[in-house]
Amino acid sequence: MNPAPEDASALASRVRHELENAGFTVERHPLHTDGGLSVRHDPARGVVVSWGPATGLGGDDVARFPTIRNVVRLALWTILAEAGYQVREDGGEMVVTGRA
Repeated sequence: MNPAPEDASALASRVRHELENAGFTVERHPLHTDGGLSVRHDPARGVVVSWGPATGLGGDDVARFPTIRNVVRLALWTILAEAGYQVREDGGEMVVTGRA
């Protein structure tokens, strides 16, 4: 039997808190040109966690972003999974649907 779905607002708040306790600065809205980490509720998917670099950077920095993005995703995944959350990848973002 699957557990009842968690209240989306409460789940987003707990995920945000978990990531802030791990040292991340978390935005509540989709990412913008400043980049960073975002936690938001998507009614169709669940709580969406995404990270991106600031736009407008050039040169050699751009070549490193795929590696950095993978490392950040791994860190986020590990933090959330160790906290007991169900996490899956979806289109380059992580979707949290509740506790395992």
